[in-house]
Amino acid sequence: MLPQLEEMRKRKVDRINQFSDVLGQIQKISREISGSTLHNSSKIIVDESDLSLRKLEEFHNQLQALQKEKSDRLKQVMEHMNS
Repeated sequence: MLPQLEEMRKRKVDRINQFSDVLGQIQKISREISGSTLHNSSKIIVDESDLSLRKLEEFHNQLQALQKEKSDRLKQVMEHMNS
């Protein structure tokens, strides 16, 4: 196999893993925020038709928004507990 082709395949696998990691975190935090007690350990399915950096950044932005929402909610809970 050509080294260039092997390198491209490796990059694709790496990018799929990045998407999978971010989507897994999004799924986990979404369950925590919704209060879902179901721990769906199903495999994360990555849409391989768009593995662009732009799409990955969109998912990162979504993850950051969820992390902020979770943090804000925890802060509210702590404030209520202290009052």
